[in-house]
Amino acid sequence: MSSEICLQVFRTRVGIRPGVASLLAATVPVLGGCLPGPMSALDPAGPAALEIATLWWVMFWASAALVLLMTGLGLYAACRRPERRARVSSKLLIFGGGLALPSAAIVALLIYGIRAGHSLLAVPLDDAAYRVEVTAHQWWWEVAYPDGRGGRLYSANEVHVPAGRPVDVHLRSADVIHGFWVPRLGGKMDAIPGITNVIRLSAFEPGVYRGQCAEFCGAQHARMRLTFEAHAEEDLERRLAALAAAGPPAEATGAADFQAACGRCHAVRPGERSLEPGPNLADLAFRRELGAGTIPNEEGALERWLVAHQRLKPENRMPAFDDLDTERRASIVRYLEGGR
Repeated sequence: MSSEICLQVFRTRVGIRPGVASLLAATVPVLGGCLPGPMSALDPAGPAALEIATLWWVMFWASAALVLLMTGLGLYAACRRPERRARVSSKLLIFGGGLALPSAAIVALLIYGIRAGHSLLAVPLDDAAYRVEVTAHQWWWEVAYPDGRGGRLYSANEVHVPAGRPVDVHLRSADVIHGFWVPRLGGKMDAIPGITNVIRLSAFEPGVYRGQCAEFCGAQHARMRLTFEAHAEEDLERRLAALAAAGPPAEATGAADFQAACGRCHAVRPGERSLEPGPNLADLAFRRELGAGTIPNEEGALERWLVAHQRLKPENRMPAFDDLDTERRASIVRYLEGGR
């Protein structure tokens, strides 16, 4: 709900005075960030996120207590009688309130925060941790399962992991600095060119958790979403088995059109990595979204993406293909959507 709508409701229906209504309306969008949601860091679904949320609440209530204390002292100083002298020396107030209290608060917060941050690190080494590799590109996520059935498997923009087990996500970047963030499962970790960072996440139970690039990385930074899905062990096996078997047959109708228009940038075999900056399309037919969260992968979405991707996600690296006629485009769509 926008501030303008809130203001209208407060004024006309609730009957609050304009000045108070404006103040209340301004707080609604801010307080909305505290509500549970698919990307709320205050709705933790894993141990690392729980540590972070707990730290946030500790900071919030400590700050609220400090604000109330300072407000009370300020009111006392403003309202006390002039003839009453302070019983505490000014030097003690300056030392205690200006040095000792802030220093103690910062040290306590630092100690508590180190504990929360430690939960995100892949230490100690855990042989039971599930490993997945994520490489950030402008503007999509390359996902690799090094221990997949039959060898390394590639996908994009969706990460499938076991629930209830630690997951070590090995992060890299192919171009600029990106930020990997799944708010309900843990904190942020940068993906930096030439460096591999590792963040440990875990989900309490199976579910779909939304992620987002958290470091401005170019024009389509906002359309660089990630789906992080935690499965029961048997469901994960089925999903990775489906990925291993995905990809349209080499002789399928439309293969020639695909290779001519798209084959240089996209692989369609799950065990092959794309040679150019384009995601592997082996399991495209059963991904939830296209364009790293730009549009839902529903009926007709792939053809719409091929026609209008530069309007839906301007400046993405995929050519416009203005010379691709309707028949060839439909042939490519049938080829990719048949790769189940």
